[in-house]
Amino acid sequence: MPQQTPSVGRIVHYVSHGTPVRQDGSQAFPPACRAAIVSEVDPADPGRIGLVVLNPTGQFFHPLAAGGCSYDEGGETPGAPDCPSAEQHGKPFRFCACGWIEASLKRGTWHWPERV
Repeated sequence: MPQQTPSVGRIVHYVSHGTPVRQDGSQAFPPACRAAIVSEVDPADPGRIGLVVLNPTGQFFHPLAAGGCSYDEGGETPGAPDCPSAEQHGKPFRFCACGWIEASLKRGTWHWPERV
């Protein structure tokens, strides 16, 4: 569960599902973080919330009655502690021979916006 507690009216990020992958491997709309407003919070599980997602083409409602959205903070796979190129993790590639894999967020979940 996140360190902060979600409440109605807070802004979070929703990870969209994107469109299906075509036979040629392309995708019209890949998964992306979208701004969302918390519309309801599950009292039994504060990590599960209802959202109003703000897309470039319109709004999407994801209420608790339809399952809501679960929290996902992502997380990378750490890889071997003795990796000779650990300083390159996260630069131009998304994985390393040592087993490191870049963090990714599950589609259809929410997370707090990153602080920049």
